Amino acid sequence: MQPLIFVEGIVEPPSENLAIRSLCIYLSVKSDCDFILETTVDMKDLYFDWIKNWGLHDFIKELVSVEEKVEGMRISVDKRVQPCLIVDRIDYCNLGHVISSIPVTNERPTHNQNSWPNGKRFF
Repeated sequence: MQPLIFVEGIVEPPSENLAIRSLCIYLSVKSDCDFILETTVDMKDLYFDWIKNWGLHDFIKELVSVEEKVEGMRISVDKRVQPCLIVDRIDYCNLGHVISSIPVTNERPTHNQNSWPNGKRFF
């Protein structure tokens, strides 16, 4: 799956950090998705401190500038490079809509819940 790119303004209030974390957890479980924050070069340091202070650095592994032209699904407050989901915030009121709007194409394999990885049944 292509990376999910948060465009700078979407991680700021009124977005809820726990809702963003929930989105990242859900997509991490359902697919092999990387999370990136796209910002301008002069704002990288500010956003690095922001995501670290608000607990988003667990998921957002890289900060990139617009000039790097990274391909992926973007979530933004305004129109950007396609594909782009345009929302005014990420919170628990619209989290279902955001999740359903992101295509999950590379799902992780599911395991039989009634057996251990070596195939032996545990009940």
